[in-house]
Amino acid sequence: MDPWDFEETVPLAPSDPGQDAEEATSRLVSDYDPETDDYGYYQDDAADEVDQLFDGAEEGPSHAGRNALIIVLAVVLVAALAIVGYSWGRTHFRPGGVADYPGPGISSVQVSIPMGASSQTVASVLFSKDIIASQAAFVNAANSDTLSWGNVQAGTYSLKTQMSAEQALQALADPANRVRNQFTIIEGWQSSQVFDAINKATGVSVDDLKAAAAAPMSIGLPAWAGSADPNDPLEGYLFPDTYEYGDKPTATSVLKPLGTKFNQVVTSLQFATKVDDQGLTPNEAVVLASIVQMEATPKDMPDVAQVFLNRLAINMPLQSDATVAYANGLSGTVFTTDAQRALDSPYNTYKYNGLPPGPICNPGQDALSAVVNPSGNDYLYFTLVDMNGTVAYAKTAEEHQRNVAQLQAWCNASPENKAKCK
Repeated sequence: MDPWDFEETVPLAPSDPGQDAEEATSRLVSDYDPETDDYGYYQDDAADEVDQLFDGAEEGPSHAGRNALIIVLAVVLVAALAIVGYSWGRTHFRPGGVADYPGPGISSVQVSIPMGASSQTVASVLFSKDIIASQAAFVNAANSDTLSWGNVQAGTYSLKTQMSAEQALQALADPANRVRNQFTIIEGWQSSQVFDAINKATGVSVDDLKAAAAAPMSIGLPAWAGSADPNDPLEGYLFPDTYEYGDKPTATSVLKPLGTKFNQVVTSLQFATKVDDQGLTPNEAVVLASIVQMEATPKDMPDVAQVFLNRLAINMPLQSDATVAYANGLSGTVFTTDAQRALDSPYNTYKYNGLPPGPICNPGQDALSAVVNPSGNDYLYFTLVDMNGTVAYAKTAEEHQRNVAQLQAWCNASPENKAKCK
């Protein structure tokens, strides 16, 4: 028999509350079988459990010990996950449950913001590039910081993936982050020069640009705009300025800002309304502006425009050397020869009265403004009297010839001057 004092471990309390301890002890003794050394249920079950406990101690941790260890590990794991989840939630979600990256960003990425885009549109663009964790976070940031949002302009920007919404907004508001993919159109350039410059900068083919030019309204021009020359419908309407383009330029996407800018300028000048005062259609006024662009510097444009308007009013030939140069395929010249002025071309304003059929270049704002806001002079002639930009005006042919004589004298004054008079 195992050395276990069953009398101390087996409950002696009576099952019946009215039974005293002595009766319970008597019943315990009477249940004892000396042949089997057995107290029945109490000894067998208790002894077996004790044996299992001591046997297990020899082999390793008990089931109870293992269970306790598992419980402890589970509690530790749950606590660790809770801490990690809380930390991730604090850095990835704003109050209210809006997802947001902690920043400051990972890898560089370029993104193009379209003109006139709303904060929701910008958020969609940024989200598609994995710059922000959610569109709502950026919209909220823009609504909270209207000053920064007001500084966001259309263009291409260099940002990073996985920025916080506030960081993305600040980056877009900073001009230093703009990628300057751009080209410049010079006042007085012809369409062929414009297309070559765009092709060189963007890689868009000249053929594609010409195809897009066949539909002027598709690039943002007003309904009335378009040259009468079917071979060059956008001559005169590709507004000179510096333009930016996106990372995937197309003919339409690079030409549309030029047409849109032209529309903005003529609208601000009340161009289509004011040309009625000059007896011109809007397209005729653009033709005249293109001539003024090539004949004068900005300070003289209102006077030169008035001279041409005075001539048109009396059906006097314009006699513009700039139109003759265009008809002969020349550029960069001030003077023309008798042979060039004899060319039979509708653009030769020595030979034909009135305006040529289309613009001869793409005029800038000064020239467009001069046509609808001319000086009001009553001159019929003008000429340079030197190659420093000094212009003399005349009302009669005789006065004009005296002015021309001054120019000839200046040109013959020195070899250096003569070289400038070609």
